[in-house]
Amino acid sequence: MKVEFLNPFVYAGLKVLASEAGLKSVVSDKPQMRKAIATLHAVNVVIGVMGSVQGIVIYGMELAMAKGIIRAMTGQDFPITDPMAESALGELANLITGYASGTLEQAGWPSRISPPRIVRGTGVRFANSVINMLTVPIITELGQITIYLALREVDSAAARPAGGDGPTGGMAG
Repeated sequence: MKVEFLNPFVYAGLKVLASEAGLKSVVSDKPQMRKAIATLHAVNVVIGVMGSVQGIVIYGMELAMAKGIIRAMTGQDFPITDPMAESALGELANLITGYASGTLEQAGWPSRISPPRIVRGTGVRFANSVINMLTVPIITELGQITIYLALREVDSAAARPAGGDGPTGGMAG
């Protein structure tokens, strides 16, 4: 995975945590490569990335951090299984990933993102085989959120949808 893919996610994470959840955050460590096949945190938000950059992004956190984000974003306490709680966590991940994918597009790597999925619990498999993930922990006053990136650059022709570009599917007028 290209390290250039990491910075947009770190910057977006710090920015969105501050603007949407009112959290002061710092990157606690240097990014590290980690092999993974399953979730490592109590609460995980998984988003797929498709286009000239493809793969997955996982935002992992412990329960107290997830509840703190939910409270900060909604102004209320909700059980982690409540649809409002899932919506808040999904929106946070959507904003970070969307902002980062916009930055990647400006750098020449256009991509789209999938809707977020909330995965509760450790040990939930997200891949059929072990994958390398670049990780960066972000520390806030509520706790830690770790960004896991497993992204790869693909040939831009291979990343285009079948049928060509645009609303006419590559066909003239």
